[in-house]
Amino acid sequence: MDSSRSKIVIDEIEEDIPLQQVVEVSSNNNVRLTERQLREVEAQSEKLGFSRREKRKRSPFVIQKNIKIRVGMDELLSELGKAVGAKSDQETFDIAIARLVERVGSARLSGMLEDIIKDS
Repeated sequence: MDSSRSKIVIDEIEEDIPLQQVVEVSSNNNVRLTERQLREVEAQSEKLGFSRREKRKRSPFVIQKNIKIRVGMDELLSELGKAVGAKSDQETFDIAIARLVERVGSARLSGMLEDIIKDS
């Protein structure tokens, strides 16, 4: 393979540019939008289907637990979710854990589950 590539030169300047100089120039360009401009941007964004994050309810499913499952279990989890009317695999998993806790009948596990549900 030929390794004789031409050097990329920008503006024929070969001197180093201090980082502080770049930061100063970019920070001086920060112009705050007026309230009217912000409302216009929000209105246009909503027309395009973007919504403000503050309006969305935060999901209680914030911990990721990576587990290996048997071949076919993913499809079974989806089918179970449809059967019980769950909106996601996470909700199906929650329902399954709740039913297991009920089946075991442990007051300690029931208390732990209640605390988790109450806090989220």
